[in-house]
Amino acid sequence: MKTPRAIRSARRPAEASGPFVCSWSSVGDCAIVRVAGTVDVRTAPTFAHELQHVITTKLPRLVVDLRRVTAMEATGLDVLADAHDLAVDHGGWLRASGAGQWLADLIRATGTNRPLDHYPTLSDALPSYRPAIARPASPMG
Repeated sequence: MKTPRAIRSARRPAEASGPFVCSWSSVGDCAIVRVAGTVDVRTAPTFAHELQHVITTKLPRLVVDLRRVTAMEATGLDVLADAHDLAVDHGGWLRASGAGQWLADLIRATGTNRPLDHYPTLSDALPSYRPAIARPASPMG
């Protein structure tokens, strides 16, 4: 089994108004986009641009890590849903992770019916990434 390589963004994280940061890295053939701060009408264009950049120029399979998001408006759901559609168009997928109950509550409150897979943890969203278990060499005989 080939060990996944971790790759980091060569660009500095994109920053918008206030304490919003969005950056990416990869594990194997999957990108991880980390978001921190508030996703609102001011920061949504930067968020959308970063997701589009990763999907179209790096990897179309991505997990958006929302653990450090302090607040998200409905426009953030639109960004995620549009990015999901773009990822699917490029042969990939998008999953959100680490949002906790607030993401489910926001989805329910907005009444959106656009697809968005969300998982409690980053490792749950990356089921195919498991470190290889070292096994003792079998005796030759």
